[in-house]
Amino acid sequence: MLVDEVVEAITSTAAMDDGVVVLDLREQMERAAAEFDKRTALTFGRALVDSLCEDPSDVRRLEALLILGLAHPQILEQYKVSLGAEGRRLSVLLENRGEEERARSLLELLAQHVPEDRSIQQDRSSMMRRCGEVEELIERCLERADQEVRAGRPMEAIPWLQEILLHDQTRRDVARMIRDLRYEEMENTRRRGRRRKFALAAIALSTGLSSLFVREQQIRTEYEALPPMIAQDAGALEARLAGLDGLLSDNHLWIGMFDVVQERSDLRLEVDRLAARQAEQDRQVAQLAVQRQAMAESARLEGIALVNRAQYEDALYQF
Repeated sequence: MLVDEVVEAITSTAAMDDGVVVLDLREQMERAAAEFDKRTALTFGRALVDSLCEDPSDVRRLEALLILGLAHPQILEQYKVSLGAEGRRLSVLLENRGEEERARSLLELLAQHVPEDRSIQQDRSSMMRRCGEVEELIERCLERADQEVRAGRPMEAIPWLQEILLHDQTRRDVARMIRDLRYEEMENTRRRGRRRKFALAAIALSTGLSSLFVREQQIRTEYEALPPMIAQDAGALEARLAGLDGLLSDNHLWIGMFDVVQERSDLRLEVDRLAARQAEQDRQVAQLAVQRQAMAESARLEGIALVNRAQYEDALYQF
């Protein structure tokens, strides 16, 4: 199948009783999802990707690929195509061709499918500003900020409010909302911190009063039963290190914990040092073996040469 036929199949117009109607991007995406099965979509996607590798600036083919990718996301995943990056690039190409409405429609679709991509939101805002739709842009930003606040994400609302101030610096109400949200978040953080500290203190006190002595004695017994530390003995050090790891993993927060943590850190440094020294010794042994082999090979060749010259005693020495 020719690439142009694939493009036509994806982006073709619709025939109505009163004439031909050009479908918008959303309608084309919905039609692609309904009419093309997975196998057909994969075939179309491969043809479009191959053609775009040869000519990345072909607007209609890139548009067809993104429509297909929006309808069948696995296509873009399979060919490692970034919906956000390629969609933004296509919107620029469309706007440069004078198709501002189609470029804007594309950015609207991308904003819905990749809501976490702030670059798409910024491109959409810039286009609306260029088109003189500042009031609509401000309304959308206010609506999105309100959604974030109602969803319990006040800090996510601030960038949307800041976007409004970029276009209308006279909105003192918006600046006040930003200050209020930041102050409220700061207060919430402080309250959470105080509650957390109080809870930890209460837990620590309760635990200490109920079982501190018994627990400390039990941990001390386990600690004393660990394999002994033998200097310069990597096996013994690793065995004790494993015991310390197990002790710290099984027990949380006791009086002697910090001493054990420090000992474990010191042991790890010592084990690493011994391992590095052993590796250096192994390297030197290997290097010496290579040197000896080279010397032996040189002596062998010299001995053969001496035999060829009938210098047998010297050859015997070389051998």
